[in-house]
Amino acid sequence: MRNNPFLFPLSGIIVAVIIILPFITSSSYILMVMLFVAIHGTLAIGMGILLEHAGIFSLAHPTWFGLGAYVAGILSARQIVSPLVGIIAGAGFVALISYLIGAPILRLRGYYLACATFALLLIVEMALGQLGSITGGHEGLMGIPPLSVGGFVFKVDTQYYFLSWALCLGCLWFLSNLLNSRAGRAIRSFRDSEVASRSMGVDIPKYKLHIFVFTSVMAALAGSIFCFYIRFAMPGMFGFPLLVELLTMIVIGGGRALYGPLLGSFITIWLRELIHLYLGKILPVMKAEVDAIFFGILIVLI
Repeated sequence: MRNNPFLFPLSGIIVAVIIILPFITSSSYILMVMLFVAIHGTLAIGMGILLEHAGIFSLAHPTWFGLGAYVAGILSARQIVSPLVGIIAGAGFVALISYLIGAPILRLRGYYLACATFALLLIVEMALGQLGSITGGHEGLMGIPPLSVGGFVFKVDTQYYFLSWALCLGCLWFLSNLLNSRAGRAIRSFRDSEVASRSMGVDIPKYKLHIFVFTSVMAALAGSIFCFYIRFAMPGMFGFPLLVELLTMIVIGGGRALYGPLLGSFITIWLRELIHLYLGKILPVMKAEVDAIFFGILIVLI
């Protein structure tokens, strides 16, 4: 099918490299960075679908990422449910919230929608910081246990590496098939012209809401894995600097190609590591802000 990256030999080689990488390197640092590539790639792919394929200018992806992480982390840290159930609960909570918010807010278009979703990002970030008794406030949520499924406990980087890449490639495969289905053609139709799409009988509000909710759930699942891997969460991790990084990934990789944001994630995450390696010695504080400034300049240059 068209746009399906798994049909091309290069994609098969990339998947093979991802699978064998943990067996050919003993560097936990490389595995950690590639794990972050997969997690942020999942986010960037979902956001790229909204921006470039559906024409939905939403900037709320870090919000869904953070809510998924916090819900799963809080439920697990308080020993209310198991980590696996916490992940499911986080995805369900984000699906519900994104549905309730998306139904009215998706009536906006263009920059109005961007402003509304950016305001949502700021509101949620501030709320996570103020609800200290629940979220740990600005000091962060601690005491998160390692991820466990049944009796199997994820302890080493390799296990989280395969889990994060399974989520990323699984979402990529699903979206590839979705975009080549009837629903995908409907989604692409209103990106170019809602008037023409509506005249052909496409239920634009329904498809907008469905793709908005699905990509939000993708972000929530990625956030849950991220939370259990680092076993810590704080509001600043899911705010404006992350949004700038995601936009950089989409700009560098290209949003029109489904796998473009994943390529952008690879380049951006490794660039960020170089920034921390060299600029961290000069500017040892405010690293997140330094990242945002660097990537903001990079977006302008590109």
